[in-house]
Amino acid sequence: MVSSNYGTTGHPLIETYSIVGRLISVVADHRTASELFDRQLLAWYFKRAEHHKQLHATIQVCDAPSPGLPTNLDWFELPSGGRCYTDWSTYHIVYDDSLVTVGCGAPSLVKVWTGCASASRTVAARSRLVSNAVAAAVRRCGLYDLHGACVVEPASHQGVLFIGPSGSAKSTLAAQLANCGWGYLSDDSLLLYEDRSISRVHALRRAFSITSETVYAGGVGRFIAALNGRAPLDPSKQMFDPGDVVPDGFAESIAPSLIVFPRVSERSSTQARSFTRQQAMSSLIRLCPWATYDRIAAPGYLQALSHLVRRCAAYTLDLGTDLFGDAAATAEFVAELL
Repeated sequence: MVSSNYGTTGHPLIETYSIVGRLISVVADHRTASELFDRQLLAWYFKRAEHHKQLHATIQVCDAPSPGLPTNLDWFELPSGGRCYTDWSTYHIVYDDSLVTVGCGAPSLVKVWTGCASASRTVAARSRLVSNAVAAAVRRCGLYDLHGACVVEPASHQGVLFIGPSGSAKSTLAAQLANCGWGYLSDDSLLLYEDRSISRVHALRRAFSITSETVYAGGVGRFIAALNGRAPLDPSKQMFDPGDVVPDGFAESIAPSLIVFPRVSERSSTQARSFTRQQAMSSLIRLCPWATYDRIAAPGYLQALSHLVRRCAAYTLDLGTDLFGDAAATAEFVAELL
């Protein structure tokens, strides 16, 4: 168990959460750390669950600076900043004096030190810490993080994935389509998993986040009144919960039929180009770095990505000014790709 200042009763604080049938326990040494994880997990699509002996993963949280790391580890820079130090069976994700250690002592165990430096105590730093810890834990459960949006075409009920880095217009496209009556899972964070050799995606983050530019351009009018704050990891974006406006549009999970890799262009007209399976797989691996970084989870992760590519048509999309802010035109264009 976590060793440090336990809760006020002298015992660790334990909460168990479920998602996609997996049970993950958070064991914290301090109420502040327990509440940090509780807030973020419930702001996503995790649910509280009864504690059970048959857990799929455990996150142990210590509200303290990180301990020293072993020597002679390999390391690499992380896309979001920070570093990962590893012997390729244990992974130490370091930002300032916070630390997430994966696979230390047991493959399904994730250890977290929240850090005490001011840089580790900001809202953005705490949100990033929880995200890294939870992503590592769910990978140990056969659930793989996918930085993408997913919507559902209302007539055919087919799922469309928008996959790309930050700034590629995933949230803009998802928000415009949800505003136009399409179903939605998430605008940015999904879990990929295998169900009888079929790759499915499950909603992870509940709130959408869009830039002020997207708001002013139009196309998301139903959601403007629901805007309720800034995104912790990107204060340039405003958040809203689409369920507050169109609760019937939410789809928890789906087996997608189409993958779109969008990017913003200065073209006046949007152009789509078909991707081969090889091109789609290469793009997915590049955008899902832990599919190769995490050698323990990699076989399952890569298999789920491969099955996804085999099932879906794939396109790269140069998003022009003709669709930006026009929800109806966006819906017509994307539907024609299905």
